[in-house]
Amino acid sequence: MVERRKYKRYPMPKGTFAILRSEMKRLRNHDRMSIGEIAMVLYKSDPEAMGQVTDMSLGGLAFKWEADVLPEPGGVELDLLMAEQGIYLHNIPYQTVEQATGEKNGKKAAKKRRSAFRFTRLDTDLKNRLRGLLAYHVG
Repeated sequence: MVERRKYKRYPMPKGTFAILRSEMKRLRNHDRMSIGEIAMVLYKSDPEAMGQVTDMSLGGLAFKWEADVLPEPGGVELDLLMAEQGIYLHNIPYQTVEQATGEKNGKKAAKKRRSAFRFTRLDTDLKNRLRGLLAYHVG
């Protein structure tokens, strides 16, 4: 099969999270907050969806999450968090690429789902910050 993607995808380490959340005034000054403060605000905010990023490129990402329905892209913002490395990317513009149901996982009846987002309208600063996050890819 011929690879058709514009950017090479990289597997991301555990602890790299995609967070879909409604707009929060408390994160407006995220650049002045420590990674611990950011993580606490996100945790307490009860995000719409949060999941482990499985792979990522400069063009987009795929992640696994447990939820019934993924929120509409226009109503929520996408953040990326890699707390171990102290990296937080706020309000990344995106489009949904696919939404597929997965298998049931072990004893839990919760469904694991895999979704993919394509990044859109990235400015130079955000592209550079994504490159910094990708530097920690696995393998």
